[in-house]
Amino acid sequence: MSTVGIDYEEDRTGEDDAFSFSQTSGSSGLASSTRERMEKEMQSSIAKKEERIVFFVRVLILVAIVCSAMTVTIAVYFFASAADTASFEAEYFEFARDVETLVVWEVKYNMALVQQLGGTTTSTALMTNQTFPFVTQPHFEITGGFVDGMGGIMMALSAPLIAASERETWEEYSVANQDWIQESARLKVVYEKHRDPLHGTIQDHEHDRLLQSSISDKIPDMIWEWKGDEKVVANATSQDQLFAPLWQSSPAEHSTVNVDLLSDGNISQLFTAMMHAKETVMSPGLEIGNLFDWMFDPVEKFRKAEPHAYIMEPMYSNYTEQEEPVGFLLALTSYRNLFTRLLPDGVNGMYCVITDTCGNAMTFVLNGADAVFLGYDDVHEGYEEYEIAFPLELYEHEDVEGLCAHEIHIYPSFTMVTAYKTNNPAIYTSIVALAFGLTSLLLVIYDRLVTRRQERTKNAALRVVSSLFPSNVQDKVLKGAIDGPSEASNVIASFFPATTVMFADISGFTAWASTREPAQVFQLLETIYGAFDEIARRKQIFKVETVGDCYVAVAGLPDPRPDHAVAMVRFARDCQAKMAALSHQLEISLGPDTADLAFRIGLHSGAVTGGVLRGQNSRFQLFGDTMNMAARMETTGARNRIHISGDTAELLKAAGKDSWIEKRKEQIDVKGKGLQHTYWVKMGTDSTGSACSGSVHDGSEALPALALPNSNDKVNQQKTKSTVNQNNTLANDTKTMRLVEWNVAVLTQRLQAIKLERDGNDKIDSKVVEQLKQHVHGIASMYRKNPFHNFEHASHVTMSCMKMLSRVNHGPSSPPQKITVSEETERTNSEIGDFGDFKEYTNDITACPLTQFAVVYAALIHDVDHAGVSNDQLIKEGARIAAIYNNKSVAENHSFHLAWGYLMQPEFQDLMNCICGSNNQTEQERFSGILQNAVLATDVFDKQLKADRDARWAHVFGDSPTHEDRAVLNSLKAQIVLEHLIQTSDIIHTMQHWHIYRKWNERLFNEMYEAFKAGRMGKNPAEFWYKGEIGFFQFYVIPLARKIGECGVFGVSSDEFLKYAQANLKEWELKGEEIVEELVQKYCIEGDSDENAAMKIVPVMVKDEV
Repeated sequence: MSTVGIDYEEDRTGEDDAFSFSQTSGSSGLASSTRERMEKEMQSSIAKKEERIVFFVRVLILVAIVCSAMTVTIAVYFFASAADTASFEAEYFEFARDVETLVVWEVKYNMALVQQLGGTTTSTALMTNQTFPFVTQPHFEITGGFVDGMGGIMMALSAPLIAASERETWEEYSVANQDWIQESARLKVVYEKHRDPLHGTIQDHEHDRLLQSSISDKIPDMIWEWKGDEKVVANATSQDQLFAPLWQSSPAEHSTVNVDLLSDGNISQLFTAMMHAKETVMSPGLEIGNLFDWMFDPVEKFRKAEPHAYIMEPMYSNYTEQEEPVGFLLALTSYRNLFTRLLPDGVNGMYCVITDTCGNAMTFVLNGADAVFLGYDDVHEGYEEYEIAFPLELYEHEDVEGLCAHEIHIYPSFTMVTAYKTNNPAIYTSIVALAFGLTSLLLVIYDRLVTRRQERTKNAALRVVSSLFPSNVQDKVLKGAIDGPSEASNVIASFFPATTVMFADISGFTAWASTREPAQVFQLLETIYGAFDEIARRKQIFKVETVGDCYVAVAGLPDPRPDHAVAMVRFARDCQAKMAALSHQLEISLGPDTADLAFRIGLHSGAVTGGVLRGQNSRFQLFGDTMNMAARMETTGARNRIHISGDTAELLKAAGKDSWIEKRKEQIDVKGKGLQHTYWVKMGTDSTGSACSGSVHDGSEALPALALPNSNDKVNQQKTKSTVNQNNTLANDTKTMRLVEWNVAVLTQRLQAIKLERDGNDKIDSKVVEQLKQHVHGIASMYRKNPFHNFEHASHVTMSCMKMLSRVNHGPSSPPQKITVSEETERTNSEIGDFGDFKEYTNDITACPLTQFAVVYAALIHDVDHAGVSNDQLIKEGARIAAIYNNKSVAENHSFHLAWGYLMQPEFQDLMNCICGSNNQTEQERFSGILQNAVLATDVFDKQLKADRDARWAHVFGDSPTHEDRAVLNSLKAQIVLEHLIQTSDIIHTMQHWHIYRKWNERLFNEMYEAFKAGRMGKNPAEFWYKGEIGFFQFYVIPLARKIGECGVFGVSSDEFLKYAQANLKEWELKGEEIVEELVQKYCIEGDSDENAAMKIVPVMVKDEV
């Protein structure tokens, strides 16, 4: 009897005498009711302790919320009030500065206007040769109007100084020259609004000069003065006494002419100060007398009581220095006029207090554009902290006797301050308080919800804990969770004398995973192991843990059960059946070869020791020889078979299950135990078939036979018809149907991307999907039953294209390895290549769904109707398709045109419209061009094509700089990358796991040997296969893998391809000769005994082919 020597150390990492795995466990051996009672008591103990802590924390949180609410509320009220105050202060001080500027400017402007009028009077006297005091200024009404019309002055008048000795002469002169008053009277009658001194009516002086009237008013013919309310003749006390009779005024009033202004005490006092200062002077605020009654309407008489001021300007006969005044100009202004129109509407309540050094004071309050006189005193109310004081600074020498220095004080009123007091503090405080109230309410609601959730989570967590540890261990673990770590001497461990352990490993998983994306690998494991967990739950089998792709389970632990061996065998059987069904179903979504995955299962029965190894991530673990032996049963087993030890077999026999097992023909050498007899579990399994008796239905159905293409192109129609009919049986087998479904799903995904970019949505019409299914089914039917160039290989290439497209980068993490410059050479863009364009030409690949669809579709059709022989053989045989394509890429051109003609049939019109758009000839031509270039790129043995590709690669990715148009260069780069992408995918098996490479290498050898036997290959492949593969790796595969890395487009896949290629070459160099001998033995010697071996190849030509 033969033996099989297996060293476990070579197949699985682990200790020789102690093999441990993490394991789940459930309840103890106590009765169910007792166990539940103990678990509830433990849960209650944990809950009470946790509830005490939570209650204490809850109280602290509530206290913190209340304190925070009070603190924040007070702070918000304070800051909101401060914001109101800051807003008031900012605007108040801004308004106060405006008032200061405007008042000072207004006063000085009024004084400047009077000074200008004085200069005009002097100039007029000199120009008209008039001698003071006998000077009458023409158009004084108009000239003075510029003063009282432009400033805040109510009226302006002139008064010459008349000595008592000149009185009679003056009186005669005034009567004789009173025509000026008549001119002013005519202006007033004809143009009623000509003068409105109280309201500042603007006049048109050019119009004034043209007005004429016959009305005349006589002036008094003597110098007079007021005695109470009566007019009396002014008497002189001496010949040197001076009179200052009012002569001309604007606006004019005949009744006031010749009144002696010096008879008014306020004017006389101001005159004395003027004579000393020899400059323009202004009186303090005062009430005006009867002299100006005529200026006020009856309803405005009250304004006489408001403070007014005189502005006095000396008149000179000439401009000689040291000249004494010969008269004066007097202007009347109201203090109220100074403070009007200073504030915008809506701003009310600003106090303006005017004081002077003569002891006078008066107060106005400003309400918007208006000013209200409050009295001859400082009557403002508080807010001293906001006082703004500024002097008027009217005189060069303010120490002159009789002059009063003025100062203005500004204060806000209560009205003004409260106007800026908003409700914001109360609103903000209310909002904050409400927010805290709502927060507290939500917190209470949340606390209730969390408490309920925690209660459910706590119960679920305790149930999980109870499932992870046996009850006797569970109590100690939970106690440690409550009280903290126990003493080191208090070890948690148990002994389980009767268990059966299962190790199940996925055969072929490593090779399969090497061709998939990480997400697909985890999708497979989650689906399969999730199904196993459900089976384990139903059968009371306890999962240990998955280690890589190995699934470990145990029966008889934690609850002892006498039928643990029988239960475990049944569990293993169900797992194999589920694996077979799921692998077939998942092939539709995970791609080719998924259905080839199968379990290799090993079982052993015996005692194990279980305990908790405390520390970080503490878990319950098993130890013992039973674990080691079960692992060795799996590693020495076979695909789709359950391998059991002699101990397990004895337990099955004792249970009356002899019919379940059969003795293995050969013994196995178990390290440390020597040769051992082992057994297979029969139950309808064999080393190559399904895991259970009967076939596994995967839910797929064969598509109905295809309708013949309806095309006006009779040549393509006949070729397509013959090819589809010839190979139609191929497309209806179960494996091919799964591949068809997978390819349909892949192409549908690419179609959705095209639809999304073009139409803004990715919804594909059901008619398009049905046509796509029919089309892919037809493509599958066009493939011949070749060992290598078949539909399965085309699907393998398609899967590689998908993987590479998904890994296209948008920017290189580092410059391509090939492009380097020396440290002595300046690094310039022209030396290292145009890396700035990297994103642009990769975007030509990733951002164009039509390009991606074309590449994937090209991978699917690139070997359609392949004859199983090379292009050289077709040319040598004189095949008609060789002549059609001028002996250039014969098989590739044939595949493209055959598939393209099939796609252009009327029954696929909706599909073509979805790909290229409705009646879009431009897109159709672009799609055809990309597709043809991609298919022709798979001709790797045409030396001229290879040389052209190498030249183009060197041109765009080489060391020498290029000066082509940027867009053209990027397009060329994208095209070359796509060519190399499909070339790589066509031989991707050489850059994948060794098992994948061996599978397709063997199939290619088989195909070529079949061609040799059929007389369609000049040399036996067995003669050159070993060295030919080495050369193929060295001169094509590895250089191609390096190019993929140099372009920097495919990220981590580049290193993956090169490493696999180099590893496969090294492995082939070591084992290739032995493998070739096996292939010769399998296909050459054994195959030659088959009389019909040569009939396996379908002729390349069909009868009626053109």
